[in-house]
Amino acid sequence: MESFFSKNYFELFNLPAEYDLDREALTQRYREMQGLIHPDRYVNATEKERRMSVQLTALINEAYNVLKAPLTRARYLLQLRKVDIDDSVTSKDIAFLTEQIELRERLEEIRHSSDAGHELMVLANELQKRLAGLQEALQSAFWDESVAGLEKAHRLYDEMQFISRLNDELDEIEVAFNE
Repeated sequence: MESFFSKNYFELFNLPAEYDLDREALTQRYREMQGLIHPDRYVNATEKERRMSVQLTALINEAYNVLKAPLTRARYLLQLRKVDIDDSVTSKDIAFLTEQIELRERLEEIRHSSDAGHELMVLANELQKRLAGLQEALQSAFWDESVAGLEKAHRLYDEMQFISRLNDELDEIEVAFNE
């Protein structure tokens, strides 16, 4: 069991360290591993074995949650490839910064719109398409492990993170309108 703790999350599930992940294979492997190491199976084991089971269960849960979500999987892959991710650093891409401002302004306008429900749906659809496009672009960027490829993947990750946050805000506004 102890050898599991030295593996990265992809190795833990015996999957290739790629952005384009087979979610079905990940889920199947996760369930298999949980069945083997779940603490309930170690009720009559030694204290050390029970503790290891609990720790390994936590590790497997964390690994699964990171790998199943495109955004956290991208971040984890960047970290594995030694890309420094500093969320406090603002992008230097002027076009992207301008787009962020425009999207934030649009979201604020929707908050005060008389047709907010429709406008929320329109923006939500746009953001979903944008996320899908970013995921596709990330998949391609991760195939290029050069410095330029990793820089592009990092930039795409930053954009994806912004769009995901904006999408979360959109969901909060939608809930507030429906209350």
